[in-house]
Amino acid sequence: MARKWAVVMAAALAASPAAAVDPLSEVSGNWAGPEGGGFYFSATLEQAGDATRLRIWHAPEAALQGGDPALDVADFALSAFVTEGGQWLEVVDLGGGAGSILQVITEFADEEAEGREVVQLQYLDNQFTVTGFFHRSVFYNPGGATEPFECEVDVRNGIATVDGQRQALPPMDFEAMNAAGWSYGAAFERGWCPRVDGG
Repeated sequence: MARKWAVVMAAALAASPAAAVDPLSEVSGNWAGPEGGGFYFSATLEQAGDATRLRIWHAPEAALQGGDPALDVADFALSAFVTEGGQWLEVVDLGGGAGSILQVITEFADEEAEGREVVQLQYLDNQFTVTGFFHRSVFYNPGGATEPFECEVDVRNGIATVDGQRQALPPMDFEAMNAAGWSYGAAFERGWCPRVDGG
């Protein structure tokens, strides 16, 4: 839903953060996978006005003890237009010794469109790194017809697939993948995915 996502960004940035509330979602895992050979972590997703705050601790006990998170991004995802229960975290084992990824998942809908967005993170070379991004919108057109839009990004390999067409991402260094610099809309602002309205 790139059109609505773009329209709401400015308003959400101006909104004041909401008071602390119970997490929308919380998970724990190991970056090396179920075998547990890497760093343990815990993560929470919290409502923050029209945005969603992502916090990650290096160890589950650090979160329980009220320690400072290693990553704290106040506007990591957009919460406006989210369906009920439609925003959560998942830890996914990649298998084959490739470790685990943390997924931030958002499902949204309004009078114009519905869709799903996924941001994938790994802990690589002492950095919380955005390694993948997926956005799918289905727009409602007059007469009942629908117009789909899909963009999937393999950040580490520098490839974006937009409506089935592969293209190279703009050149970037490792720091450009740092999750500390991520915010909702980043994939469109950085040119990884085109805006549906041509903006």
